[in-house]
Amino acid sequence: MQSFLLIDLSEESSFDKPILKLVRQHAPAIPVFDVDANSDATLKQYAVRLLQENPETVVCVKGGSGELNRLMPLLEELLLPHLQRHILLIGQQPRLLRMLQARSGIAYTLLADEEALRQFLTDLV
Repeated sequence: MQSFLLIDLSEESSFDKPILKLVRQHAPAIPVFDVDANSDATLKQYAVRLLQENPETVVCVKGGSGELNRLMPLLEELLLPHLQRHILLIGQQPRLLRMLQARSGIAYTLLADEEALRQFLTDLV
């Protein structure tokens, strides 16, 4: 894992992101970045660049009621197959799941909650 990107669709307006704290505990040396549906265009473009420049990025999508359409440039990059990239889905996001299932060559894992993420990170590191 070269970097970690959190895409938060949960509509929670908190600057304190427990998932990012968890990642920093398990892999303090890697860069972490987060965006949500309400992030401005500049932040979304930084997220796209992160994916383009770091092929071994783990992308965690926290499901929720956030509008997926607002993240289309980022999703277009995310849905390109990269052998070293892995996508983690936490919570419900049926539309994104269908997009992932329709494309071969994209590795993804469904996780029930943040505790399952903790176990995944422990196994990864």
